[in-house]
Amino acid sequence: MGTTLTLVFSVLAAVMLFLHGLAAFAEEITRLGGERLRDALRRLTRTDWRGALVGASVTAVVQSSSAVTAMAVGLAHSGALSHRGALAVMIGANVGTTLTAWLVALKVAGLGPVFVTLGGLWSLTGPRPWRSYGKAVFHFGLIFLALDLISQALAPLAQNPALAEWHELLDSPVLALLFGALLTALVQSSSVVSGLAVLAVSQGIVAPQVAVWLVAGANIGTTSTALLASTALDTLARKLALLNTGFNILGVLLFATLLQPVIDLILATDMAATQQVALVHTVFNLAAAIAALLVLPRIWPHLQGWLKANHTDLP
Repeated sequence: MGTTLTLVFSVLAAVMLFLHGLAAFAEEITRLGGERLRDALRRLTRTDWRGALVGASVTAVVQSSSAVTAMAVGLAHSGALSHRGALAVMIGANVGTTLTAWLVALKVAGLGPVFVTLGGLWSLTGPRPWRSYGKAVFHFGLIFLALDLISQALAPLAQNPALAEWHELLDSPVLALLFGALLTALVQSSSVVSGLAVLAVSQGIVAPQVAVWLVAGANIGTTSTALLASTALDTLARKLALLNTGFNILGVLLFATLLQPVIDLILATDMAATQQVALVHTVFNLAAAIAALLVLPRIWPHLQGWLKANHTDLP
């Protein structure tokens, strides 16, 4: 097998390991605390701000905004969560997902083998009632072990002469935005894209100024999960997923306009390039969430009218 093909499969294999580790971790956490998570979402979403805080917190724990947005749509469909509460949770989920970029930027990924070892031993030899928690720890470590592998697989790419031919495309913010959105929609995880963006910066493959557009695009691509989940539900759920997409698109417009001076200041600091990207990701998502939460009370009567169209049972 040629060197290039080996490199491609090494990167893809590491990404697949990351995706499956992330999915398994989210599944374990949701299973272990599933009903408690659902109860928390139901009880703690009485105001927009609390709903967003719950969405951010649950996403930070589960490490998947896609899983949380899909859960919110499903709970709204079943009537366990108000539609406004579900929207607030989805707005907050974007903030919670920024944790992945920070963990990668601060090199917490290096602890992956430790968590894999401890979790594996715990799930095999621990007290039987507690072994399922060991599985969660194992899969959490697997996420960051995969990130280590991705970083190692990407290292030779930075020295590949063929990369120079792609630099013009890699340095285009618009193409980076579209690529981030498409890649996120494909892998169904903005955490993958934000983690890859930070790793690409650490290897010198892309500049921080371009990586931030990748993570901005991920915010649009991550809405595809709620859109897909809503196709199997009713019209209200589909409208809710569309609203989530609309808010995320408005957030990216905010990123591309009013936030640019702030982003330029962050990228001009003496912080490590990876931490610059993580900070921009956090500031962007926080600003977008705050703007959405400030606007939501003013426009909700109009949105409620649209949601109620052809429906009389909307809470």
